[in-house]
Amino acid sequence: MKIPSLKKSTLALAIGATSMFAADMAMSQALLEEVIVTATRRSQSVQEIAFNISAISGTEIEAANIIDAQELLRAIPGVVVPDGGARLAENNNGIAIRGLNLDPAATDRAFLSDPTVSTYVGNTPIFANFILKDIERVEVLRGPQGTLYGSGSLGGTVRYIMKKPSTEAVSGKIEASYGQTDGSDGNNYSFDAMINVPLGDTAAFRLSLGRIDNAGVVDSVNLYQTRPDGVPVAQGGDFANGLPVYVNNKDADTVEIDYVRASVLWEPTDNLEMLLSYQKQEGDYGGRRQTTSSPNGYGEEYGEYEIGAVVAEPASNSAEFTSLEIEYEMGFATLSSSTSSYDRTYDGISDNTGFTAAQGWLVFYSYGMMPRPAVEASRHNEEKAFIQEFRLVSSGDNTVDWVLGAYYKDQEGSANQETLYLGHGEWNESIGNYFYWMNPESDATFDWTYENEFTDMALFGEVTWHATDAVDLSIGARSFKNENTVTSQTSFPIWYSYGPVVTETNKDSDTLFKLNGSWTLSDESMLYGTISEGYRRGGTNATPVYPDPDYPNDPEWGSFDKDTVINYEIGLKGQMDSLTYTVALFYVDWQDPQLNVATPSGAYYAVQNGSAAETKGLESEFNWAATESIRLFGGYTYVNAELTEDLMLHDANPDTDGKTELRATSGAVLPGTPEHTINLGASHTAAFSNGLELISRIDFYSQSEVENSILNIDENWAATLEGFQLWNLSFTLRGESWSASLYAKNLANEKGVTATYKDEYMTSDPSQNFYGTGQKDFITTPRTVSLSASYSF
Repeated sequence: MKIPSLKKSTLALAIGATSMFAADMAMSQALLEEVIVTATRRSQSVQEIAFNISAISGTEIEAANIIDAQELLRAIPGVVVPDGGARLAENNNGIAIRGLNLDPAATDRAFLSDPTVSTYVGNTPIFANFILKDIERVEVLRGPQGTLYGSGSLGGTVRYIMKKPSTEAVSGKIEASYGQTDGSDGNNYSFDAMINVPLGDTAAFRLSLGRIDNAGVVDSVNLYQTRPDGVPVAQGGDFANGLPVYVNNKDADTVEIDYVRASVLWEPTDNLEMLLSYQKQEGDYGGRRQTTSSPNGYGEEYGEYEIGAVVAEPASNSAEFTSLEIEYEMGFATLSSSTSSYDRTYDGISDNTGFTAAQGWLVFYSYGMMPRPAVEASRHNEEKAFIQEFRLVSSGDNTVDWVLGAYYKDQEGSANQETLYLGHGEWNESIGNYFYWMNPESDATFDWTYENEFTDMALFGEVTWHATDAVDLSIGARSFKNENTVTSQTSFPIWYSYGPVVTETNKDSDTLFKLNGSWTLSDESMLYGTISEGYRRGGTNATPVYPDPDYPNDPEWGSFDKDTVINYEIGLKGQMDSLTYTVALFYVDWQDPQLNVATPSGAYYAVQNGSAAETKGLESEFNWAATESIRLFGGYTYVNAELTEDLMLHDANPDTDGKTELRATSGAVLPGTPEHTINLGASHTAAFSNGLELISRIDFYSQSEVENSILNIDENWAATLEGFQLWNLSFTLRGESWSASLYAKNLANEKGVTATYKDEYMTSDPSQNFYGTGQKDFITTPRTVSLSASYSF
C-alpha cells in the first residue's frame, strides 16, 4: 500500500498555508504548554511517563474547534475511529489502537463482545460520545492498561477528564456558533454555557449545558410515504395492488443533542477532597450519514448526497452517569475512592429491505407479489452499571513507589431487534389470505432478545523501583474473576415460530502481568520498554443448539472464549529546546481474536473466536514551538495488522469436528486500520498593540486505504476503501474576555468512505418489486464552514 499522494490543489493549499507562517520562522526558545496527566495515577507530564501516551488539553481542543470525540481521536496519531456521523458513533465503541479490530465499521447494532479500547469519563468506565465542552484534557494510553485501571482492555484506554469546580471566583462562559455544510439546504447551530460559583472557601459548584442542532446533508430521495403506524401508503388507496407513494426527505440525517453537567467540589480540609458529578446527554438523529453509489432498480444513478433507502432511519440515545470521587492524603500515600453508576440507552431503525432482497427473502415471504416491500429493523439496547474502585498511591520521594487498587463492577445489559415486514399481514388479508400459513397478526419476521448480567472483581497494582537516578524498573499485575449470565430468545412470529429461552453462565479468572523499564539518557530524553498482557472476557451467546431440531446450530456456537494480547513496545521520548517528541515501535501478538458474526442459519447474533493475528508498527508524535508565535505539531503512524492464521468458524453441522468454515485467509488485513496515517498542524499567533490576538491554524489528516471487513473471501463484505485527506483551517480573534472564530472543516470537501454496505449485501431487485437501493457508503463530513463567538467573565 502507498501513502495517498497529495493532489495538486491540496499541495497548493499546503504551500499557501505554509507561506502564511514563513516570515516568522526563526528559531525560538518558546516554552511549550506542559500537559499534566494522571494516567499513572500520579500527576506527571507526558514526557515523564514510560509508555506511549498522548494528551490534548481542553485549551487545545477549543483552539481546534473540536467538540466531537471522533474528530478529536482521529487527530491523535495511531488512533482510528470510523467516521459515519453522530448516529453511528452513539451505539458502538469503534475506537481502534494499534490495529486491534476485527469487526466491520458498517453497523449500528450493539456488538455482543466488549470493545478493544476502554473509555473513561473521569474514573468511570463508560462509553458514550459525550460532547467535548468544559473539558480539562483527553488522555490516550496505548497498550493494555489493566494494572492501572480496573476495567481491562486489549488495545488501550481513552480518558476524558472534565474541569472541576473552582473555589477561586465566580466565572462563566457563553458560546454560540452558526455554520453550513456542503450539500445541505439547512444550517447548523449550537449554544453552550458554563457557570462556576464558589460556595464559601471550601466548596464550589459548576454547571455546563448546551445544545447542538445540525441540519442534515443526505437526501432520502425515494422514501415510501407511510401512515402513522409506519405502513407504506398505496397509490390510489389500493392496498392489495397499489404501488408505493415516494417522497423526498431532504437533509434527512439531522442531529439534535442536548447535554448538561453539574458538579460540586468540597475540600473540608487540606487533606480531603470530594467531587460529586452528574452528566447527561440526549441525542436525536434523523438518519445515517450514508450515500448510495449504486443505481436504483430502474438503473438510475443517485446524486452526490443521496441515499436509496425506502424506510426512514431515525435513532435516539440517552446517556447519564453519576460519580463521587474522594481523595484523602494520608502522608505516606493517597487513598482514593471512585463510586459511580451509569445508564445508557439507544433506539434506532434501519432499512433492511435491500438486505432482505439480496438474500432472496422477499420472494420467501410474498413470492415477490408485495407491491410495496418495506422491511425495517427496529433495534434497542440498554446498559447500566454500578462501579466501585479504591486506589492507594504512594506519596513522596521513595526508592520504591507503588499503586494498589481494587475494582468491582455490576453491569446489566439488554438488546433487542425486531425486524418487521411492514404491512405484510394486512396486505395478505387484502388479497384473500393467500399466504394462509403466515401469521396475519404479526409483521415480525425476526424477534431477538438478549439480556446480560455481568460482575467483575479485580485487584491490580504496580510497583516501581528507582534502581538508580537514571533507571526505573516496574512490575504490575491484575488478578480478576468475573461471571457472565446471558438469557436470549429468537423467534419468527410471522411463521408462528417461537424459539426456546436459553440461559447460560460463563465464569473466568486469571492474572495478567506487565513489565516496564526506563532509562533516562539525559535531562531531556528517556528510553523505555514495556511488555504487557491484555485480556477481553469471553462469554456466552445463548443460542439454541442441537439437539433441538428446529434450531440447528453446532453446539460450539453456544459460547465464545476470551481473547488475549501480549504487547511489546520500545520507545524514545524527550525534548530538544522547544521540540518535544515521542517515537515508539510496537508488536502485538493477538490470540483467539473475537469476531461478531451471525450463526450459519443467519438467525442469531453471536461471537466466535479466530485463531491468531498480529499488529506491528511505528508511532511518532512531535510538538515544536518554532518561534514565539508559531507552533508545528503532528505525527506519523505505520501499522501492519493482519491475521497470522486462517479464520475458521464452526458450521451448522453438529457432526463436524472442529471449525471447518473458512471465512478469511492468513494474511488478511485487519479492517478499518490504514497502514499509513499522517497528522500535521500549524498555528500562528499574532499579538496586536491593543491587546487583541489573531490565532491562525491549519490541520491536515491523511490515511491510506483500509479494508472494509476481515472476511476477505466473502463477496458480501470484502472491499478495499481508498485513502483520503482532510484539511481544516481556522482564524480566531481573541480579546480579554471574548473571542470570535471563522473555521472550515474538510476544506477541500474530500469524500472519504470509511465503510460500506456492498451491493452483494444490500441491493435493489425489480423482480421482487424493490426499486430502492440498500447499498450505502459511510462518508466523512462534507466541507463545513462555521462562525462562533464566546464571552467569558
